[in-house]
Amino acid sequence: MVTYGGDEVNALVLDVGSTSTRAGYAGEDTPKAVFPTSYGYLEEPDTDYVATKSGVDGDVTMGEQTEENDVRVKKRYFIGDSMINTWRPNMEIKNPMHEGLVNDWDAMEQIWNTAFRTMLRIDPTEHPLLCTEPAWNTPEKREKMVELAFEKFEFPAFYLAKDAVMTAFSVGRATALVLDSGGSMTSAVPVYDGYVLKKGILRQPIGGDLLTKQILDQLKNDLNVQVTPQYKIASKRPVESGQPPQVELRDRPNTTESYNDYQTSRVILEYKESVCQVSEMAYDEGIIASRPQKPFEFPDGYNNSFGMERYKLPEILYQPRDFINVPPQAETNPQAEIPSVGLSKQQIDSSLGMHQMVMNSIFSCDVDLRPLLFNNVVVTGGNTLFPGFNERLNYELPIMAPSSKIKIHAAGNQTERKCSSWLGGSILASLGTFHQLWISKKEYEEVGPSIVEAKCQ
Repeated sequence: MVTYGGDEVNALVLDVGSTSTRAGYAGEDTPKAVFPTSYGYLEEPDTDYVATKSGVDGDVTMGEQTEENDVRVKKRYFIGDSMINTWRPNMEIKNPMHEGLVNDWDAMEQIWNTAFRTMLRIDPTEHPLLCTEPAWNTPEKREKMVELAFEKFEFPAFYLAKDAVMTAFSVGRATALVLDSGGSMTSAVPVYDGYVLKKGILRQPIGGDLLTKQILDQLKNDLNVQVTPQYKIASKRPVESGQPPQVELRDRPNTTESYNDYQTSRVILEYKESVCQVSEMAYDEGIIASRPQKPFEFPDGYNNSFGMERYKLPEILYQPRDFINVPPQAETNPQAEIPSVGLSKQQIDSSLGMHQMVMNSIFSCDVDLRPLLFNNVVVTGGNTLFPGFNERLNYELPIMAPSSKIKIHAAGNQTERKCSSWLGGSILASLGTFHQLWISKKEYEEVGPSIVEAKCQ
C-alpha cells in the first residue's frame, strides 16, 4: 500500500462543529482556516436549465421546480466570515448541522469546497484527509462522509476520527472523560485507550445557542433592551449609562429573519464573552449581589453595568431546570417547543448540569475504569471559556464523589480550547505510525463506503 502522511505530503485535518469549521495541515498547532459553519444563500433562477429545458439533461441537482412556468431555482452559497456578514437583500442564513450531525449534504459539500479550494488553496487529489465526527454519528452519515471524500473530492486517502478521542489526544491523554459544551449541545463522552465507550455517552441540547436565546429574552423582558445588530446602524450618539440609545438606522429592505437573527446572535456572543461569568461555588444571590458589576456597550450605543444578570444566565449550564425561563403556558403541553428557548418543557425537565453529566457518564462505565476517568476529566468547547466554569466543576464534583481523586484538564489557551478536536487530529495524522490506518482510494473502490465501519472504529 502507498504510504500517505509521510514527509512528502502533508495530511489535511477538517473539524466541522455546530458553530465553526476548522481546517488546516496535520502537524501544525493551529488550524489555517477557522470560519462559521452557518452559511448564507440566495435562490436564483437556474439560467442553464431555462436555456436547455427543451430536452437537454442540464445539471439541476440543486434545483426546485414550479409547475406553472417550469423554472428551476438554484442556490448561490456564501461561506466564510466576510461573505456571511455582508448584508444582501433576501439572503437566508442556515446551519447544515443538527445535534452535531450533518443534516444538509449539499451545503456540507460547499463548505468542504470553500475550506480546501478557497481557504487552504490546495488540490484535494494530492492530500490525504482526516475528518472528525461526533461519537453518536450514524453508520449512514459516516458512509456518506466517505463517499463525499472519495467521489466528489477524490482524496487519495481518508480517515474518520471521533472528536472526543481527538480532544483527549490534544491534552496528551488516551483515557479521559471529555466534557464538550459548544454552540448547539453539550456531551460527556468516556474514552478508554483511544476508543469511545458507547454506553457512557451522554448528550443534551443545552449550549451556547440556548444561552443566546435566554439572554435576548432577559434583555427584552427584564431590562426593556432591544438589541440592534451592527448592519442596521448608520450613526449613533454617546448616551449616559442606562439611557435609551440615540441612533439612526439604515434602510435595509428585504432583510430575512434568519439574517437578522444571526447578526443579533453575534452581538450576544460578544456580550457573553465580555460580561458573563459562572459562580465558582453554589449559586447564592446574596453573595452574587455584592460582587462588582461589569459595563457593556451595545452596537447602538446603549450601555449599562450588569451585576446579577451576568451570573444568572451561565448558571443554566449547572442548573438548567431552575434557571431556564419557562412560560406558564408550557405547562399545558410539555411536548411542545417553547419558541424563546428552542426546547420543550419535557427536554428541560430531563436536562442535567455539567457536573451531573460527568458523574452519570463515569458511573455508566466499569468500576475499574472510574478512578482513571475521574483523574482525567477534559473540558472543551466555547461555553467552558466562561470565567469560573472549571472552578465550579472542581467545586461540584468532589461533593458528588467525595472518595474519588478528581483532576480537571483544560487548555489555558482560548484557541486550543475551541479547536481541541482539530488539534488532536493534527497530532494523530502527523504520527509516522498512522499511515497504516488510512482508508486508501483503492480500498474504497474494492469494498465501498461500508469500509469506514471496519477501519474507523
